[in-house]
Amino acid sequence: MGTKLTINSLFAYSEKNNKYSYIKFGKYVNIIYGKNTSGKSTIFQAIMYTMGINDGNEYLQEILEEDVFFRIDCIITKNNVDEKIVFIRDDETVFIKKVNRPVLRFNGINADNSVEHIKLKEYMHKLFGFTLKLENKNEYKVAPIEAMFLPYYVSQPVGWVYIRKSFNSLEFYKNFKEDYLDYYLGIESFVDREKKRGLEIQLRDKEEKIKFYINTEKSNDEFQITKLVDEQFANESREYIESHNDNQRIINEYEEKYISKCNEQSYYQQRMSLLRKVSRHHKYQNPEGGVCPTCNQKLPFSIESSYKYFQEDNDTKKEMKKCREKIKNLQSEINSLRKKIDNQKLNMLKEYNILRKYFNYDLSFDSWIKNKVNAKLINNIKYKLGELTTEKIKIKDSLKDFKTQEEVEKSRLDKCKEFSDIFLDYLDELGVKPLKGGRYNLLYKISAFPSQGVELHKTILAYNFAFNKLIARTENVQRFPFMLDAVFKEDIEQSNKNVIMKFIGKYKPGDTQLILSMAETKENEESVYKYNKEYFNGEANLICIGGATKERAFLTLYDNSMNNYLEDTLNIMNE
Repeated sequence: MGTKLTINSLFAYSEKNNKYSYIKFGKYVNIIYGKNTSGKSTIFQAIMYTMGINDGNEYLQEILEEDVFFRIDCIITKNNVDEKIVFIRDDETVFIKKVNRPVLRFNGINADNSVEHIKLKEYMHKLFGFTLKLENKNEYKVAPIEAMFLPYYVSQPVGWVYIRKSFNSLEFYKNFKEDYLDYYLGIESFVDREKKRGLEIQLRDKEEKIKFYINTEKSNDEFQITKLVDEQFANESREYIESHNDNQRIINEYEEKYISKCNEQSYYQQRMSLLRKVSRHHKYQNPEGGVCPTCNQKLPFSIESSYKYFQEDNDTKKEMKKCREKIKNLQSEINSLRKKIDNQKLNMLKEYNILRKYFNYDLSFDSWIKNKVNAKLINNIKYKLGELTTEKIKIKDSLKDFKTQEEVEKSRLDKCKEFSDIFLDYLDELGVKPLKGGRYNLLYKISAFPSQGVELHKTILAYNFAFNKLIARTENVQRFPFMLDAVFKEDIEQSNKNVIMKFIGKYKPGDTQLILSMAETKENEESVYKYNKEYFNGEANLICIGGATKERAFLTLYDNSMNNYLEDTLNIMNE
């Protein structure tokens, strides 16, 4: 098994409206219930948001307007060793904290193509040992964070209707279905594919060079350049020295600006930390019920003092907003300068390599010094041909270690049959008549199911459980909590509810958390207890939202019960 993620808790806090939410998850089965629109789906969306996913942020818009920050406490298990880790997201910034390690901060991650979000994505890949790459614009790129969660998350809006559509941003990748399934089923991992592709490129390069040398050897008139070469290399040397001096000067200027911007950002981060503390302590000085921070006596009320209090509060919030924007803009400038510095250094290295390996009809700078006659050049060409031919043979031998396309197709067919056996058994367990045809039961051919209503709902359920079981058999693939948002359709009758819960209880994954939600009101709360007792041996962790009576109940009035936890969260953000 690969890296395993366990979510211990989710915390949300709005200082603006003095509201919060704290949800503690169990290690195994978690059942979230409450009225429709109570905030059950918000829990799943908040988890994705906190982990850096922007797809679906519109569903959190109402919550985000309250200036909420989120915190997730997790355990990551690698090689049977547990490590605690905290993820915090405050608007466009993600903070990641490990025990006894400095806080990692990613500023300005609201756009998936931003430099900071790409850095976060690469960090998440490394953290979870996730190596999937997807093809976009004729090149393979690191897969988005959404691809890590996709096999483990069925969303309420579209997840129970379409396959692999719980996120919208993945459909733009070329051959997404094949690359995605290959990765999670362990069929020619991308690392193997990338190595194979690299060897194929090297092979073509050797073949082109061999062809070039043969043509050069046959073209005797091309050897009549010796005198010209002497002057040409001298000019190249002079041009290189001048260019090197100019490039070094530019790099020095960029590095000075880079240091200056880093110092400026550090100043604003410290200022932001101070403003948070000011804002937090200032609310206790409200003339209407506030107390003196020194003697704890109640503050006298007056219109003037009340006006001054709200003016100061408004000024602090404005200043915090300016600081956030300034930190974000400075991060963008820092990233831009870093890129310019790296590019300039790369250009310097390229110019040097061009000078060192400069070719006139494949005669290098070093070789030119030693070789004054055309006969020696011909001998060198023949030697190079022999060397390239040997390298070509070695590359061909290395390519034999990789699967051919026919072998890949056979592996896919084997996995399709393995999936089909599980899938058809699950459909039978749910009382669903299987659809005829390979495009409805062979994994690589399935794109959608033509069923409707409850039949479609149960078919999608069987598909996701079968795929999850297949993934569990794949080595070195990350395992995340299996999250099912809204396991009941609104119009589903009780008998089908019982069938679904019995199925989930019987076939739930044994190695990861299961987090599911259902719409149940206070009047039907006994049903939740019954499901837990009959299908989960009374061991499920029950999470009730809004007392099963309220709507939009994800956030409630802060009651000071989490002061130490809140203080710890703010300290991480201010570190």
